[in-house]
Amino acid sequence: MKTDRKELSRQSFDKVAATYDQSGTYASLRAKYQSIAEETLRHNFDNCLDIGCGTGALLSMIARERRNAELFGLDLSEQMIKVAREKLGKKAKLVVGDSEKLPFDDGKFDLVTCTFSFHHYTNPREAIAEMRRVLAANGKLIVADGWLPAPVRQFANLLMPLSKDGDVKFHSRQELCGFAQEAGLKVLKWTRFGSHGCLMVAEKVR
Repeated sequence: MKTDRKELSRQSFDKVAATYDQSGTYASLRAKYQSIAEETLRHNFDNCLDIGCGTGALLSMIARERRNAELFGLDLSEQMIKVAREKLGKKAKLVVGDSEKLPFDDGKFDLVTCTFSFHHYTNPREAIAEMRRVLAANGKLIVADGWLPAPVRQFANLLMPLSKDGDVKFHSRQELCGFAQEAGLKVLKWTRFGSHGCLMVAEKVR
């Protein structure tokens, strides 16, 4: 029987939601949110959707700087969304949902972010296509995820089927940018940050 990676991801993050913001296990990820927020705030937007929003770390940073922006967050984990709601209150509209089937209208968002969840996606092309669908014309997509050099990445990906956390694959620069381009997005930027992070910025041009 094939393992349901999506369900493993849901269960894993449901379990750690209550302690995620304090856990040493995720400290290196939390430390990267400031860099992502800085990139996000360079762009003009009236509304923003954060996919894989977790406990709302990025949305909290955005909310402090863009008080008039309409903020949305989506996560597969109900418990993560519960923590994010406690943290953000009415500052953001938060929903439990699937990145491959976003429950939003076409062209709704000026900005879409996806933070450290892309390596959990079983159908990355469908996820990127959905992100493009909900972007407004000239809207921006920012994807931040883990990054590893080629030999290490290849070895890590061989071990992914053994992961109990629902990990699927770490993508190379070529793969991630390729998904965006296939979906009809123009890649504006790809950069590394920290020792194990990468960030891509793309624009909806058609």
